[in-house]
Amino acid sequence: MKRLKEIGMKKNWIYEVIVSTFYARTPHAAPMGIWSEDFDTLNMAIYKDSKTLENIIKEKEFTANFVDDITIFYESLFNKGKIAFKQSKQINAPVIKDSSAIIECKVKHIAKKENKFHIRAEIVDIRIWDKIKLINRAESLVLESLIMVTRLPHFPDRGLDEILKENFRVVGKVAPDSTYEHIMENVMNLLI
Repeated sequence: MKRLKEIGMKKNWIYEVIVSTFYARTPHAAPMGIWSEDFDTLNMAIYKDSKTLENIIKEKEFTANFVDDITIFYESLFNKGKIAFKQSKQINAPVIKDSSAIIECKVKHIAKKENKFHIRAEIVDIRIWDKIKLINRAESLVLESLIMVTRLPHFPDRGLDEILKENFRVVGKVAPDSTYEHIMENVMNLLI
């Protein structure tokens, strides 16, 4: 679906959204990473024993809500009652009212992999209400890593190098072949 490109998504980059489902007719929301390998389907990797996974397996439908207010991410984890929902148009799943955009999805395939389940879903509808700010963890991880590099001489025994290695790994996972990954690679080469 070309609209994924229009909203700025890149193939295999992982974007942070809030996935919403119904649990016994009650709206349920949780932060989740989504990606597309082909711009026609959305993918997620969800840990087993998650309420979101249980709902998706049962209902086979969900919405991916694009929000840029971190407070809504917080509320989806710790204060779900503060999130306002409305009904989706094409599927039976709730939509977060404060979303900039939503993608309505129907599950095509579920595969169990170790302690996670891989979900691949067909895109049924995309609606955009406001300018979308896609959230990808790479930018903030690179910024934090650059700040850490300046602190290495002052805190040599704090394990900052291990944190930098982990940040490099995550940046490569969530934004493969990006400027962010190349910056982290250069930072890591400077530390050797």
